[in-house]
Amino acid sequence: MEYLVYIIGGILAGIATGLVGLSAAVIIAPLFVTVLKMDPYMAVGIALASDVLASGVSAYAYYRNKNIHLKSAAVMGVAVVLFTILGSYLSQDMNPVNLGWLLNIFLVVLGIRFLVYPVKGNQGGAIFKFTKSKFFLSIFWGAIIGMISGYTGSGGGLSMLAVLTIALGYDLKKAVGTSVFIMVFTAFVGAGSHIVLSGTMWIPLVITGVATLLGANFAAQYANKVNNKTLNIVIGSTLTVFGSILVIIYVFQNI
Repeated sequence: MEYLVYIIGGILAGIATGLVGLSAAVIIAPLFVTVLKMDPYMAVGIALASDVLASGVSAYAYYRNKNIHLKSAAVMGVAVVLFTILGSYLSQDMNPVNLGWLLNIFLVVLGIRFLVYPVKGNQGGAIFKFTKSKFFLSIFWGAIIGMISGYTGSGGGLSMLAVLTIALGYDLKKAVGTSVFIMVFTAFVGAGSHIVLSGTMWIPLVITGVATLLGANFAAQYANKVNNKTLNIVIGSTLTVFGSILVIIYVFQNI
């Protein structure tokens, strides 16, 4: 039963990462906490470690299709990494019950966001100027995204996608590619911090990591061909349904 959960969670998480740049940790952490009753901090560490693989293989696929433009987002990337370390350290003191509940609710909110407010990018892919205001916006949002990543294990994928498309004017697919590239480093730092501070469970990590890698590779190839509308509908529907199921299970288990 546990191995099946590792595999299913990993595949679903990898697909979410490859399709739209969503952190694999958003799927894996709440699933393991809710279904397997795994310690939330441990689950986040395993999720972030799997996220490294999912983001890495996804970033490679987007790079091959010329859908990564990281140079202008380097400032935000550095801020995200630094605050991921801080958030990971602070999350040790969070109540495990509250963390598990927060992850489930966050999953539903993400799904609804995709359906109600689809992520749209600059389809012309125009080159934008990295102005002083965008420099400071990158630092500000990078700090917030990093805290989210380290504290809840969400990886900040959706947040980065929103910032890159809305605040910085990225084309949607270039935003996804850039987002997953940055997540390779944020997830690595977050996973390292969690493992150093609390250790890990290696069998779940390996099984989940391999499953995530396979799912992300398939989804990233597909995402570079599919249109934006389909991406939003598929991811939004999946996250909303999946998150709602976890919330219902969590409520009944804690009545």
